[in-house]
Order: sequence, then C-alpha cells, then structure tokens
Amino acid sequence: HRLQSKLAELLVCCFRPPATASSQEAVVKEEPREPAAQTIAKGTLLDKHAITPDQIKVDMAPQLNRRPRLLITNDDGINAPGLRRLVEEITKADFADVWVCAPSGERSAQSHAITLGRYMSCAPSELAGTMEAYAVDGTPADSVMLALHSPLLAGGSAEFDLVVSGINRGDNCGLHVIYSGTVGAAREAACKGLPSIALSLDNHMARKADDYTLSAQLSVTVIKATLGLLPGQPAIPGPNGGDATTAAQVLRGAVLNVNFPIGQGQMMQGFHLTHQSLGCVFPAFKEVQEASGPHLAEIDEHTPNSRVFRNYAGLVQEDDTEGGDGWAVRHGWVSVTPLGLRQDLPGRIGPGLDKRVEDIVAAASSVVRAAAHDTGLSVGGLAKL
Repeated sequence: HRLQSKLAELLVCCFRPPATASSQEAVVKEEPREPAAQTIAKGTLLDKHAITPDQIKVDMAPQLNRRPRLLITNDDGINAPGLRRLVEEITKADFADVWVCAPSGERSAQSHAITLGRYMSCAPSELAGTMEAYAVDGTPADSVMLALHSPLLAGGSAEFDLVVSGINRGDNCGLHVIYSGTVGAAREAACKGLPSIALSLDNHMARKADDYTLSAQLSVTVIKATLGLLPGQPAIPGPNGGDATTAAQVLRGAVLNVNFPIGQGQMMQGFHLTHQSLGCVFPAFKEVQEASGPHLAEIDEHTPNSRVFRNYAGLVQEDDTEGGDGWAVRHGWVSVTPLGLRQDLPGRIGPGLDKRVEDIVAAASSVVRAAAHDTGLSVGGLAKL
C-alpha cells in the first residue's frame, strides 16, 4: 500500500491523458533544460551489500558547471547500426558529452563475462559526435570496466553521469537478461555505483541504421528523463525522504532495462513500467561436421573422437503475464524494467531493502511518466507494479 500510494502521488503530479493516434508519431522534442542543482546525502543510495558509500560520487553535473557525461557501449560491436544511430541522435539533441567504449565485434550473449589471463587491445574508432571512441578486444563488461577504471578515456579523468548500453538487435526481455551482454554491460556500471540503461529493439532483422531511428529517438527521451533534462520535468523525492533529486541519482547501482517493440510508429502504445518476465528460448543443439577453422579454435583437431555442436534456437517458453516486459513489448509498449544487483529475495532478506526497492521503482516510474509526457504517448503500469 505504501508503494502504490507513493506511485499514485507521482502519477498525479504530471500525468496527462493518453495521446491520440495522430500524435503518437510525434516523437522527440529537442528542448533541453538545466535540471535543479541539488544533491543528496552521501551513503543513502546503495544497499550496504552492493557497494560501500565511499565508492560512489553523488554530485550532480549541474553543480560541476558542465554538461552530463554519457558512456555508450553495447554487445553487438562498435560498428553496429544500433549504437551508431543512438550516438547520432544523442549528438543531434546536443545535451551531453559522449564517450564510446564497446567491443570490437559481435559479443552477444556474453552476459557479465570478463577477460582474465590475457592482454586486451583497445583501438581508437572514428565515431562522429563523440569525445573519444574505442573498440575493445574483449566482452561488453570488459569495455565498461576499462572505461571506468583505466586511463583509456580522457586519461582516466572522465566521471560519467550515466552509462547506456545498446541499442541491441533483438529484445532482452524475461530470462534473456541473464545471458545478455547488453544488460551485462549496464550491470557492470551498476556494480560500480553508476546509474545505467540497457536498450534493446525487438527486431532481430534490424541490420540497418534506419531500423533504429525511432527507438534511438525514444532512447534520447528516456536518457533525458533519467537525467532530469526534459522541459518542465519536476524533481523527484530523494531516498528516505531526502532532498528532491533526479532519477539518475536514485538509480545508482541499478539498471533500467528498456525494450522497444518491433511494431513502431502507428502501433506504439507508449511507455509501460514492467516487471521481468520468465520467458526464454530453449536451445536446440545440432551436431555438425565441419572442417577446422577459426570458429573451432578452442578444439584441438588432434583430439580423438571429438564432436562438434552448434546452438540453434529451439522451443520458446512464453510468459504473457500482464505487466511483464515480454507482455508489454508484444502489445506495442516500450517496457521499462528496473533491475537490481542482488539476487536473493528482496523484501525478505536484508534490513532496509524494502525501502531501497521502493525508491528504485519510484525513480523508474518518474522516467516512464516523463518520457511518455514528452513524446505524447500513453503511460502504463505505474499503479500496478
């Protein structure tokens, strides 16, 4: 009841009726504003079991008299059209300074894997609109680790306000968040006390930059809403009744997992605050007979009786529970799911965790509401989660 009443209060503040069908295609207004220069008390943001208070920075960018700093990464590789179009739209909006640190090639389904026991090379990449861009010979989580804890970017002096991973080719709903390199990269940032967003498009056939235009424009709106930069966007209550702040400050140590539906444009419903569903794809391994090559590099060709298998997509375990991320995307909603770092049972184990979860959900609600308001789309899920 306490959570629902708080979300209802937030919703009443600036909810407006759903947009008409004719206005649903009017996507992003580019009118950045300066957010309120406010801070929160150090050590009130993160659960004790996740990270210690002295490991995070809580000053907001406006107090530093600078533009927000974004770190962009992905798991499809630095040349992937989803990342390129996202950077292009952020540059066009001109509200933040952008750095890119992403894998040099396809690294999908790498989850939160990191590289140990070998060197990693980092090559500069030409990417218009960025302060710096590097391609990393490693995993998505490696890329974020290097960006945050090495002299690779800005000589190690860049203090990022938000980490954004994507836009991924294909959804990351349900149990896919466990395997996803896109979510893994965002989770790595959260592990280090930063707010992060994972962005995915439910379209495995999206291989051109134009396929990502609308989702990239909506991503800009979500990023701005998280940073408190949308026109007229109010501040939100700080954790534990603290001073008003932005969603980004409350979401330090958490991930917003955002999935865009394949049917964009006329079929777009709006933004829906969702829970993680249990949908997943089961494997269908097939034994193959192939000549030796780079794709078999880890198999010793002299090993007798070795057998080779390839993992193909098999049966799909659907979870169409209303309010879940998979349900929302299938019904034309942009799903926004707050993900935490702890994997025990929240609310049952650990003192004070209920309030932390409540603050995260309230911050995610404010992002959903503000993004829907700014784009003229409908809003859903706030009173149900």
